[in-house]
Amino acid sequence: MFKISEINLGSTLLSTFILLGFIATAFVLIRITVIAINYIKVNYSKEESDEKEKKKNENKIKGF
Repeated sequence: MFKISEINLGSTLLSTFILLGFIATAFVLIRITVIAINYIKVNYSKEESDEKEKKKNENKIKGF
């Protein structure tokens, strides 16, 4: 009987740590996704504003 309870305890601990690993992995993936989305937003807005400034400068250089 003593060995059976050890096996159950070990199995329970193993299952718990595997579940915690899945939860931690999901958290990391969500965090990386959020960071990537913010990075893309910042870079896209910089490119967009740079293009607008270039167009304004080109219009001023042309004259008329």
